[in-house]
Amino acid sequence: MNNYIPFNKAIGPKVLCDGYEALIPQKLGVDEMTFTFDGGSCEHASCAGAPEMFIKVEEEALYHFGVEADDIGQLFIGEFCVCDKQAPEKHGRLELATGKQYLKPGFYKVRISYTNNAYKPVSGNAVALNVTMDKEPIKEGDYSAASTMKRSFSPSPKIKLWTIEKEEGITCEPSQNVEIKWEKNSVTQDEGIDDCLCIPLLVDVRTTACKDTQNNVWRLRVQMVSSGCDIEIHTGTYRNALTKPPIAEAEAIEAVNCMNEYQSRGRTFRWHTPEASLAHEEHHKQQWRDTCNFYWTNLKVQEELEKIQVSCEQFPEMDDALEEMKMKIAATMEKFHKEADKYFLSLPDEKNTRPYHAGQKKLNEATEFVINLANQNGWSNVPRQITEPGVIEPVCYLPPVNGESAKAARTRTVTPLQLFIADTADLLRGRIRVGLKNISGDVVKLPDAIDDRTSDFFFYTSLQAGRTYRLNSKVGKITFSQELPCLELSPGEEYRLDIPVDISQISGKLMEEQSAELEILFCNWHGTGCFHGVLETTASILL
Repeated sequence: MNNYIPFNKAIGPKVLCDGYEALIPQKLGVDEMTFTFDGGSCEHASCAGAPEMFIKVEEEALYHFGVEADDIGQLFIGEFCVCDKQAPEKHGRLELATGKQYLKPGFYKVRISYTNNAYKPVSGNAVALNVTMDKEPIKEGDYSAASTMKRSFSPSPKIKLWTIEKEEGITCEPSQNVEIKWEKNSVTQDEGIDDCLCIPLLVDVRTTACKDTQNNVWRLRVQMVSSGCDIEIHTGTYRNALTKPPIAEAEAIEAVNCMNEYQSRGRTFRWHTPEASLAHEEHHKQQWRDTCNFYWTNLKVQEELEKIQVSCEQFPEMDDALEEMKMKIAATMEKFHKEADKYFLSLPDEKNTRPYHAGQKKLNEATEFVINLANQNGWSNVPRQITEPGVIEPVCYLPPVNGESAKAARTRTVTPLQLFIADTADLLRGRIRVGLKNISGDVVKLPDAIDDRTSDFFFYTSLQAGRTYRLNSKVGKITFSQELPCLELSPGEEYRLDIPVDISQISGKLMEEQSAELEILFCNWHGTGCFHGVLETTASILL
């Protein structure tokens, strides 16, 4: 049956597992085992499962999922692994892995797998598996004890599983326009001194197939598209002017001056608020949202996806047809992501730019609070002016997302740096060497902060070989908490560095290609006095 079945197409739905107990309750003295909940026999499982089983979604929302297992447990919705709980060591204990997915009403096909590794003596080997589903983030159980038997499962609602007798007519209905659903931000905040981050999630496309009986082909249909951003806020480098306000006039003077200079400084300093940092990162999320919405429409992604079809004669089963379509789906989405990623990274993120204007607007609330405090205490030397935030909207003001033609708006500018690819011998081992050469007659500065942790925020790498492969493990915006050290390049001098590339998504079919086109984008908006801008280079390489 289909990976997704609307309520009006599901005939004979029945509850298979009622969600009252864990799928495999905690038990000691069990030998190694693997169970996939496909209807087979397992004396330790509370539910045998079925060859095809489903979850029921009553309303459109972002749903959270959890898998607790000793040792290994996985939850798939369709072909997508939502939760992947692995054992950090061969012999794990009961721990939690979580995931989330935006779902609309209907039934979704799921797969659950469980593995318990061998342990000697068997009398000391424990098994346990619990799968949870909720519209709220999954709560952790008590995992403090040394053994699984003394740990407790999450109190979040356990997953309820269904079977469906059959699906009514897998026929091709007219395509329905699908827009990107935007998930609520995943925001983490702590008192650490790390850099604040906004990491866009890859746009996730869920598809199904319908049978065009007249032409004897399976046609792809887009069911749902979603994305969002993960945001990290760290507050350990400044004093919060709202929760720890000034207690003396001198502190109030420093606080007002410091916060008024935020957008012109281009980073946090001694006085700030997490709310202002969040406003800055939320601005980046809105940039990602507008970027994706534009390219989803402009590149006609849904239309291109729904051109994909395979023969019913060659692939009589829908699951096999969908498996055959995977490569073409990936190729279409990689083309989309390349354009969206490059545009998103090209949006300036330096002092006196819109993300800092957005943060300044929010920070002004704290400045006003301190000024009111000064009025109450008679601190006459505290400045009373508040910085006027710069322009904030529209968040995507560069072509083509702003409505202008990118080609018409592009002007030839002379840059002081040349980006080049120095060495690709270790590409398939996950590293390449790139270089930046000063081609001007003056000294050029670069931030001395590019390493394996930060390189994805400076470099965007893709490989074109039959299709596009994104080689970044992530794409995002980073807000450094401290002023960056800089290195200087004299005229003619080169700076070379090795950067990691993610080859996990590269298909084995790549090796069938004789050559490929490697494209690298360098974006920098950091470091006082450093080169700020975007550079691109490409190189043909032999595989």
